[in-house]
Amino acid sequence: MTVLAHEDYAKDQSFEADIVVVGTGAGGAAAGAALAEAGHYVMFVEEGSYHPTSSFNPYTTQSVPRLYRDASATMIVGRTPIPYVEGRCVGGSTVINGGMAYRPPERVLAEWERITRSSEMGVAGLDSVFQEVEQTISANYQSEVSVGEDSRIMEAGAKKMGWHYTTNRRNQSACVGANNCALGCPTGAKQSTLVSYLPRAFARGADCLTEVRVEQLWIEGGRCVGIIGKSINPQTRKADRKVRVRAKAVIVSCGAVQTPLLLQKHKLGRQSGQLGKNFLCHPNAKVLAVYPQKVDGYKGVSQNTQIREFHEDGLLFAENFVAPGILAAYLPFHGSRAWELMSRYENMVISGVLVEDSTSGSVNRTMLGMPLVRYDLTKLDHQRFKRGVKLLASMHFELGAEMVVLPFTNQHIAYTRDDLDKIDELQTDVNTLELFTVHLMGTARMGSDPATSVVNLNGEVWDLPGCYVADASLFPTAIGVNPQVTIMALATRIGRRLELSARAA
Repeated sequence: MTVLAHEDYAKDQSFEADIVVVGTGAGGAAAGAALAEAGHYVMFVEEGSYHPTSSFNPYTTQSVPRLYRDASATMIVGRTPIPYVEGRCVGGSTVINGGMAYRPPERVLAEWERITRSSEMGVAGLDSVFQEVEQTISANYQSEVSVGEDSRIMEAGAKKMGWHYTTNRRNQSACVGANNCALGCPTGAKQSTLVSYLPRAFARGADCLTEVRVEQLWIEGGRCVGIIGKSINPQTRKADRKVRVRAKAVIVSCGAVQTPLLLQKHKLGRQSGQLGKNFLCHPNAKVLAVYPQKVDGYKGVSQNTQIREFHEDGLLFAENFVAPGILAAYLPFHGSRAWELMSRYENMVISGVLVEDSTSGSVNRTMLGMPLVRYDLTKLDHQRFKRGVKLLASMHFELGAEMVVLPFTNQHIAYTRDDLDKIDELQTDVNTLELFTVHLMGTARMGSDPATSVVNLNGEVWDLPGCYVADASLFPTAIGVNPQVTIMALATRIGRRLELSARAA
């Protein structure tokens, strides 16, 4: 294994490989590992840096700038604006996610089978590859000793309200509940691609170029034959060294924002007009409850349960404790009032309402080469959020919470259930709703018809042979659950398809 960084490249550096994979997250790592294990020389290209497990720590001022794109200061514009995050490091967003290992609901896969007109995209068609992924990432339930009190409160609340809930399987092996998921797992228990798929690929001879931003695809004779990029100095952030990789095929796995951004530079997807469209984000509204007793939510695993009583209505409730610095940045107060609330950090349960998209947005390339991500919440989803917030806050009050911090700019706190009755009266404008998301999907949708999709069922871009997509961009529709297992499954399938076509050639 060779992992190169900015200091290792000449001013103009060229490489050759059988397959070049752009991105090392859930999609890129899974596809690349499948190809490396089939005997192909795979070269990964990663915009971020390589940070081993031993470097992860709980300090947000160190961890966020080095693991997140633009230090997590990325935003979806629209009604209402939605902050989002992307991982930018070896392992991508799998390094910073919560580790949930859910398959899509069967109704979603049935819809995919109908849309794509392929049984391979249905429940039965994807079952074996889902099983393979789950085994690779050690999709397991948590040990009881690693479950935090905040998760136990959510479970108790579901039981008291008579609501159906599920216990999460997570991609972990011997997780001790350090609750540092969002800043990198310091024990290596979370089976991000950094410690699962990538080591498998490296063991079969794959290499990785880090700190390289791919700026364009290398196209000759109408076929994609590599990538051209710039190496970025991690200190100055200047892109000052040219890097090229020539290959027999290119897999683009940059995520639902960066993948269409790259492909749009070459004006691809014209027949369908779908490139950058169908942007899905599974938006999330925080519901922060403060209890009279200590909860110590920072002790124990982040999010051990999900409340699914209303999942068929597009609503999902979950808890997810975060570091104090991150939480403080999202509070609706400043100064002494913020300090007063943060002084009760040990008494908090940080929960949220996630709504399955009923609409879609878009990603477009601006004149400066930056992504413009737009998404306008529908009236239906606005109503869903109001309903979900009332239900979840009511549960917390039923369990004895003293107050609940609400996700509304004009209604910050509820002290009683009566305050929740004011939500419908006060929340008439979607722009008063505060949202957040980490689940980005759908902008290079897969299909069987070039008139309605960007890539074919093998993952190859319809109008650029040799260029494949393997990430959440492929999703034909919203899935309403955490997407990493689905990304890995589709990427594994694409890697296998590419291997078979390469062998046939």
